[in-house]
Amino acid sequence: MNTRIWIVPRNDLEAVEIIRLLEQHGELLVISRQAWGASWENLEPEVVSGVEDLLAQHPDAEVVGVELAGTPPWGGRNIDHHQYTDGDRSSEKSSIEQVAEILGHELNRYERLVAENDKGWIPALLAAGASQGEVDTIRLADRCAQGVTPDDEAQAVRDIAGAEWRGRKVFIRCPRGVTSALTDRLYGQFDEALTAAPDKWIYYGPRARDIHVHVHAGGLGHARDWAGGRRESGYAGFIAPTPEAKKVIETFFWWA
Repeated sequence: MNTRIWIVPRNDLEAVEIIRLLEQHGELLVISRQAWGASWENLEPEVVSGVEDLLAQHPDAEVVGVELAGTPPWGGRNIDHHQYTDGDRSSEKSSIEQVAEILGHELNRYERLVAENDKGWIPALLAAGASQGEVDTIRLADRCAQGVTPDDEAQAVRDIAGAEWRGRKVFIRCPRGVTSALTDRLYGQFDEALTAAPDKWIYYGPRARDIHVHVHAGGLGHARDWAGGRRESGYAGFIAPTPEAKKVIETFFWWA
């Protein structure tokens, strides 16, 4: 069996389940604390040293990063299904499905629903035959894995109360930056949503890849912006957008 060293940012439910699978299969693993938008270049010093310590013990090991933007060092490779500014890694298979294939692991029902949730959020869960109870469980688990707190949930209610609506488009300013608590509450009420946090703006809707391309075509995006999801329920994240980028994003959102 080939020796692998995995690097996984623990930032959502899929990541938590991938980590569990890797541990279950006895794989070598180093965990990053990076949130969404994680990258190779922003790996923490302790993660880098952890990988290098393992490489010293296993010099022929392959380094595999899960959902890390950028170019992998150590001759590594990526497991992903997102589109980034510097590379399109789109895939019909979620990261957990790809990891499971490498491990020779057959996903159980819960794990399959985790995969569907990551690829297409609530619409994908319902299309996969999930009951309302399963949807609620998966979404709550995902928010918890993202670090959403009861205070964040309460703030989401306040943010929604102050949201700007135009038809079935909604623009929400969220000072705490917790978007899943917003979009989960508004499921079925919007066709497109834009959330504006201090450190990132995120678009949700069918034009996710379009808005990602539009912003970057004008040279206004961040190198670690990302886009993903299914066409009908996609998402595009913009890290620390400049005032000019914010104007372009908002204009595209309302009027394009």
